[in-house]
Amino acid sequence: MRITNSMMLNNYLSNLNDNLESLTEKQTQVSTGKRINKLSDDPVGLISVMQCDVKLYKTEQYNQNVENALTWLDQTEAATLSLNDVIKTAYETVIELANDYVTAEDKEAAAEMIAQLRDEVLAIGNSQSEDEYLFGGYNINNTPFTVDASGNILYNGLDLTDETSVDLIAENEQVITYEIGYETTMDISISGSELFGMGEDNIYTVFDNLYNALISDADAEELNDYIEKLQDNQSSVLAIEAKIGGRINRLELVQNRYEEDYLSYTELKSNIEDVDLAEAAMNYEMAETVYTAALNIGSKIIQLSLVDFLN
Repeated sequence: MRITNSMMLNNYLSNLNDNLESLTEKQTQVSTGKRINKLSDDPVGLISVMQCDVKLYKTEQYNQNVENALTWLDQTEAATLSLNDVIKTAYETVIELANDYVTAEDKEAAAEMIAQLRDEVLAIGNSQSEDEYLFGGYNINNTPFTVDASGNILYNGLDLTDETSVDLIAENEQVITYEIGYETTMDISISGSELFGMGEDNIYTVFDNLYNALISDADAEELNDYIEKLQDNQSSVLAIEAKIGGRINRLELVQNRYEEDYLSYTELKSNIEDVDLAEAAMNYEMAETVYTAALNIGSKIIQLSLVDFLN
């Protein structure tokens, strides 16, 4: 078979293009640090990388939900701890006053402090996380606890002392949930009616009645009744604190698992798509050498003319 100059030139250009393509591929690997830059590089590997990306995205989203839930619960816990401190202060005050040797003036002075504590109870009930109320149930945008003209405490516009109210019971059952995993949700809210309690012995009303009793120079027997009521209030708040603590512990475990999963998927993705930079640099140098050599040879092939053949 006769080999023509045109055949040599075409064969050379084809091989030169292959060398250039190989050089470009190696250069891309070095510059990106990735072994897979297009589908043809490794179809199976690219599918695995895409699956890792989906896992990483979902893990990041669920972890963000857990972060938001923890922020909410941390602030809820801080509010309940403050409420417990307020009840404890009132309890200690009443213990000191519940005897027949305390004067009316002393009780009146103590009443002023109880009034301040009562107002603090109301402020705690209206605690916020950023611009959202912690204890309003579904009502996160408007002040949940208010006091009417008669001094009665209202929760989302309902009389908190009316524990038989169907509407109030329904408010108590409202919960805010976060999706913390696939088909996994978690209740992260404490309703205001649960926090304060419903009925005549809700925390705010107990403080308000205690204030009025002290102003009226209540005797030791009557004040002893408030000691028991404050103990019941404190027990309720402590139970809520335990519930919140359990939820926080669970979320922290979930958060740790997501952080480990994120690292695992990131490492798996890296093992599939990342290139060994030292090896990639060496391969690039080899491809560059081959391409340069091909160019040198090509310059000799292309420069041949009819005169060269005749000589």
